Amino acid sequence: MTTKRLILTLIAGLLVLTGCIRPSPATTSTPEPTLTPTISLPTSTPTYLSPLFKLHMFVGGHGWASNLDQTRFYNTINFGEHWLTVTPAGLSSEGSGWGTSTSFPSGDNGWICQTETESSATLHATTDSGHTWLTHNLDFPCGQVSFLNANEGYILSDQGVGAGSQYVSIYHTADGGQTWELRFEHNPADPDDHGLPTGGIKSYFSFLDSDIGLVGGSVPVSGAVYLFRTVDGGTSWMQSECQGLPLDENQQTSVDNIIRINATTAILPIRSYLPDGNSVTYFCSTTDAAENWQYVGMLENIEFFDFGTLLSGVAFGEGKMYQTEDGGLSWTETTSGLPPAVTPVALDMINDLVGFLTATITPETLTDNRIYMTANNGKDWQSMPANIIESSSVSSAP
Repeated sequence: MTTKRLILTLIAGLLVLTGCIRPSPATTSTPEPTLTPTISLPTSTPTYLSPLFKLHMFVGGHGWASNLDQTRFYNTINFGEHWLTVTPAGLSSEGSGWGTSTSFPSGDNGWICQTETESSATLHATTDSGHTWLTHNLDFPCGQVSFLNANEGYILSDQGVGAGSQYVSIYHTADGGQTWELRFEHNPADPDDHGLPTGGIKSYFSFLDSDIGLVGGSVPVSGAVYLFRTVDGGTSWMQSECQGLPLDENQQTSVDNIIRINATTAILPIRSYLPDGNSVTYFCSTTDAAENWQYVGMLENIEFFDFGTLLSGVAFGEGKMYQTEDGGLSWTETTSGLPPAVTPVALDMINDLVGFLTATITPETLTDNRIYMTANNGKDWQSMPANIIESSSVSSAP
């Protein structure tokens, strides 16, 4: 595919196929910058190697990126041609052993939470694409962050892991993170876990709307899928199951992500580990806000994946790339379209056509990376310049 054809396809996909776009949650953020994003032809060879690793892109070409250890953050308004460095001034880059978690519901709004001690954390918040940040001191540690818009969000606070269990608390904010209300808490002295067991590792946390949320992870019990749902904003929980999932009762599983498409639609990948060392990833989906999950299909030995809509997705594993256009029921190999001489390491799909691939020449460190864009759901990829611009105007305020 020529670069000219790529751009024409991209523009057509964004303008005509809006009904298939994975929408970002509604926000009350500040307006987009007045500068109109432009699309230049991608170069045949990437101009720059960079530390860009994890991308969060949105319709219109606005998005976020970070390096591998989330000590540097970037924002783009032109499909990744240029990235402005927007790391909060107060973000610690020291290896303290505590985690950093993020939530980016739109190209304008972002939250970066960094645990400081067992009972405190610092939350950085922006509504202007990272040009300015507000800093909030929390009296609980971070864990995972899930914001729906510029105001409403949740934090699954990690209280500690031990002997196959993980105690958590859940907090809710309605003012962008300035104040937080405790919604749920595991108490070692109280056997009532309100439906969310202390047992098991809680790896993924996402709210579909203001009330309905999901926690997924793993538990060392063969044949069990660790997935729980709340309908009252995290106060109480119940187990959620995928109908028709062809699991062997001797297989151990782990939820491998919770891919939110919109307030009612999501995709649940479940990884199963086989005795011969191989793995199978099963894909389940919901269209009724996780009240019911239905098994769709599977793919063996894949390393990472993403879906832009309920039906369209891309996956990579063992040097091969695949695409699906029926929600994971069937997969078509598209390896011939992969960029040469690099190792793919991450995906971020925007809709049923457009997405971004991070690839590297240093898989041991993931520090020398290149960004590629697809306009046909992963059939082929074109490189983006990904020019990083250092900014001296980023500010933080208490």
